[in-house]
Amino acid sequence: MTIDNNQLVTRYYNLKAKNADLFKAVTDYVDAQVAAVYTQLSDHFVDTIIIDLDELMAIAAKTAPQLDPAELEIAVTNNVHKHLDALGLFVVPQPYSDENTVVAKLNFFNHSRYY
Repeated sequence: MTIDNNQLVTRYYNLKAKNADLFKAVTDYVDAQVAAVYTQLSDHFVDTIIIDLDELMAIAAKTAPQLDPAELEIAVTNNVHKHLDALGLFVVPQPYSDENTVVAKLNFFNHSRYY
């Protein structure tokens, strides 16, 4: 039997479901950072959301202490990227951001969402 991407992703999501508390904590953290920028946009021109992976990893380690730290980093980083993308934000490629951060920008190139 050949294993394809769909089977791999299904396994990943099954494991994700078993660790729902972890992913809720990650999503809540990201949403709080997005909400902070939204609040700032009432009075200031800002366009950047910075996710501090060290801070987020500390939260994640408390939420899922049974996971190996390297495994936890993969899960957290993947979920951050996926969630920011689902919100329609542009995730800056890693070589263009500081180590241990994920940077997202307002995505002005997706005009269909604004009209």
